[in-house]
Amino acid sequence: MSQALALPLARARRKPLNPAKVLRIAAIVLLAALYLTPLVVVLLSSIKSPAELADALTLPAGIHTRNYVRAWERIGPALWNSVLITAPSVVLSVLVGAIAAFPLSQIRFVGGRVIYFLLLAGMLIPHQIVQIPLFLIMRGLGLYNTIPGMWLVHVAYGIPFCTFFMRNFFTTIPRSMFEAAQIDGCGPAGYFFKILMPASLSGLATLAIIQSRSVWNDLFFALTLTSSPDTQPVPMALYSFLGGMEVDEGPIMAATVLSMLPMLIVFLAFQKAFTRGLLGGSGK
Repeated sequence: MSQALALPLARARRKPLNPAKVLRIAAIVLLAALYLTPLVVVLLSSIKSPAELADALTLPAGIHTRNYVRAWERIGPALWNSVLITAPSVVLSVLVGAIAAFPLSQIRFVGGRVIYFLLLAGMLIPHQIVQIPLFLIMRGLGLYNTIPGMWLVHVAYGIPFCTFFMRNFFTTIPRSMFEAAQIDGCGPAGYFFKILMPASLSGLATLAIIQSRSVWNDLFFALTLTSSPDTQPVPMALYSFLGGMEVDEGPIMAATVLSMLPMLIVFLAFQKAFTRGLLGGSGK
């Protein structure tokens, strides 16, 4: 029996490699190396001394922790501000987007397509067009330079994309489930919270990651609607790092690493759900 198994195994070992497969693997490795090169440079520069920063690709002689100390002193409060801005903004925009997507995907009614396309139109409006009116509105409401004001803006601009994303995700769930739930006496609200939302966790996780990255990295609204360190998020703190005639690269690179860590941790924690959500709900 062992000899009968040994012959196919020996033939499998002698099987030549597929050139197309080798080229694909080589291309993937090359693209990954190109993509990771800037990140590697940032990491190396963040632990180098000022004298070593001239050569970006060399390894540091030691770990220069002073860069991270100075970076934390400059952007520590801003990191907390970003958390306070990002978490509620993402939760509210994803929830409202999912609620808006439910009738557009599961219920047929007159004017549904018109409402859907009007929401999509909100994704096409450049932020620069509404910069001055938005500033005047927020100042008139007393929300200028406040964290709740940033919530309102990010939720308002996040709803069109969240609705678009969740509407397309909800369409992968058979409408017959909604009809069966109605026959069993489950109303629209019960179906949405007890059946539809649990069946869409991968899509919700994917959307939450996308929205978190968008809100966390936003600089435009931070420049327009905040003016004090008590409310400015981390992109604004990084921007202020570049002020002056001299730029200290080490602390700037360390601050960049610190600003990336929260989003990197979130992505790694929800990586599987993110992949399933991008595939359109195949993991349901």
